[in-house]
Amino acid sequence: MSGKKIGLIIGIVAGAAVIAGGVIAAVTLLGKKTDVYRVIKVMTSEGHSYVTRGEITDLEAYEGMALQSGDSIHVDGNSSLILMMDEDKIAYVEQNTDFNIIAEGTAKDSRSRIELVKGALTCEIQNELSAESTYIINTPNSTMAVRGTSFRIEVSDVDTINEVLNSNVGQASMLFMAQNLKESGITGLNTITRLTVTDGKVSVQLHDENGNPVGEEMELEVDTDTLIGGNESDSCIIDKITGIDVKTFPSITIEFFYDIETGSGKMIISGDDLKDLSEANNDENAVHTVTFIYGTTVFGEQDVKHGQNPEKPLFAPAEKGGWDVDFGRPVQNNIMVYWLE
Repeated sequence: MSGKKIGLIIGIVAGAAVIAGGVIAAVTLLGKKTDVYRVIKVMTSEGHSYVTRGEITDLEAYEGMALQSGDSIHVDGNSSLILMMDEDKIAYVEQNTDFNIIAEGTAKDSRSRIELVKGALTCEIQNELSAESTYIINTPNSTMAVRGTSFRIEVSDVDTINEVLNSNVGQASMLFMAQNLKESGITGLNTITRLTVTDGKVSVQLHDENGNPVGEEMELEVDTDTLIGGNESDSCIIDKITGIDVKTFPSITIEFFYDIETGSGKMIISGDDLKDLSEANNDENAVHTVTFIYGTTVFGEQDVKHGQNPEKPLFAPAEKGGWDVDFGRPVQNNIMVYWLE
């Protein structure tokens, strides 16, 4: 995908939003309907993603789908999703991601919140927010508030990334988090959040898993990569690194970064570097690792040639459930596949 392609989709979606009221999600604020609407739109959906809306579950996301404030979204393994709010706020969502989206107010005084339960997404806010607007990302151990910037957030549980480190398999970012956690010597954490600021600044408030603030709000600058750990009673900075090593991200992240860099230009990472890495990741002779995770344990792994389909394991780890991946979808990079009951 390219920045020009994303820009074209934005233009089409914006025009459709004006013409067709059916693609615009009405917002309920404090129990009262407003007379102005917020756009929450699926721009692209690769693989399979599912929306839960109240008592309705397993609505499969599709290009052009209108989402509503309060929707919960699950992105399967080997899948991705790109969302747009208000024509200038884009969320690039990676595989194995669960999140909730809240969009209140109007396009001029928007209050946007993404509750990231697990997985990873890259946000791009193309225009600086008004004084009355907010854009917040909640994770299990921290809250990020931004005004106009681009950044990536990933959430993982410590047991899983330790298992990844011990087996030396899995995607690049999880290995990066596991290695840094081990080197820090910090123990007793349940979750890790990785915040990578690729443009602008992000204000961060640490909190424990019950939402209680820990310490004072801090501001993280562009070109920083920060790991935050937390548990039920505490939260802390595991490591703060100046400079971004793009090789520590999965290939889908690099493609998302390249879309932003070639589209709006709000990206500190060189477009040439991103292009070179993207082309290298699409090498037809490359072999990718598909890691099957049951709970927090590596159940098995497969080596799959680029562009070929993964194979369903002969044995299942439990009687009920299934692997959250489409076995008919070609593998383009290392992927993690989880057993869902």
